[in-house]
Amino acid sequence: MRGKVVAWAMALSLVTLISCQKQGTSPDSEFTVSGRVYYLGRPIQEVSVSIDSKAEWTTQTDSSGSFSIQGVSSGKHLLRLRKNFGGLRKSVGDAGPFSERTIDIAVTQDLVFDFLKLPKAVVLYEPTDVTTTSAKLSWSPTDEEDFREYKLYRHDTPGLDETTGTLVYVSTAKNDTSFVDNNLDPLHPYYYRVYVMNEYGRIGGSNIVQVQTQNIQLVHNGGFEEVSGETPTGWSVVANTRGNPENYIVVDSTTAFEGNHSLKFHHAEENGCWEMWITQVIKRDLLTPGDRYRLDLAMKADFSGDLDFDLILRTPTKDTWLPVRVQIETPGEWKTVSYEFALPDDIGNNDVEMSIHFCVPRVCSWWLDAISLRRAG
Repeated sequence: MRGKVVAWAMALSLVTLISCQKQGTSPDSEFTVSGRVYYLGRPIQEVSVSIDSKAEWTTQTDSSGSFSIQGVSSGKHLLRLRKNFGGLRKSVGDAGPFSERTIDIAVTQDLVFDFLKLPKAVVLYEPTDVTTTSAKLSWSPTDEEDFREYKLYRHDTPGLDETTGTLVYVSTAKNDTSFVDNNLDPLHPYYYRVYVMNEYGRIGGSNIVQVQTQNIQLVHNGGFEEVSGETPTGWSVVANTRGNPENYIVVDSTTAFEGNHSLKFHHAEENGCWEMWITQVIKRDLLTPGDRYRLDLAMKADFSGDLDFDLILRTPTKDTWLPVRVQIETPGEWKTVSYEFALPDDIGNNDVEMSIHFCVPRVCSWWLDAISLRRAG
């Protein structure tokens, strides 16, 4: 009799276990998570839908915005929605705007989400008001009710995200959608992206845009149009009259490569040469050690042949002499000269004196005009 009772109890336990499994109460049960995703009030296709970022629990919405993921285990999970809008706005590379949402779900049975809304993608517009050191960034506002903040990031390369970029602006006002980024370097590429956040994290990101700041003219009065007496303002002029009182450097209003003036040099020594030069101070904060720069100028002479000069960069601790070779083919005709060089890494923290230095061994005259010094790009 006892054996029959035991057998009956075992059979009852087995039936109970099978019944529980059918009802979905076993921890090993699997369920289906499905739903429909909407964007701007309409169902949207090709939205990536995943649970816990697992490949076997990842799919895309169809043309009706619907998705279904089967075989999801019971328990707490993260449901992630993401839509990339690559063609919505011209972007750097494939980094177009995107919208995303992450939802905590508890799976104890089949789940159906009738209306999953993606936030409106934010578009970062082309930068405006670009100068040598600043640029204005503007973007479209989000429509998300639980919006918390915009976060604008900047980077030197297109590989821009929240970890590689520098956070330059945070706004907690939904309609505050512009920012002027100052203190940029001249002739430098920058990349920007805006991320949109709610209290739970990121809900979208803009496209990446690029801006290149304008080049800066480092020389003041390079055309010698501003004059004080016979001396161009902004320049220190050394004619070296101690070597010969007939040496001179003056502003000439009778000839010019451009504008109304040029700078005339006259060397009065027939045997040998007396050094002559002009100097201007360049602000240190406008220079980047190691970067390449280009000196441009126009020159002519009343003779043909060599008219070489030295570009001298002088600091309290270092002099850098850069020889520039120039050949005058035709007396009296203007010749344009370009010389590119790398700024030394060890120029220090002081302003730099830039000199254009001549030593011409003959009695002759020559002229300079349109002097420009810019970062090479």
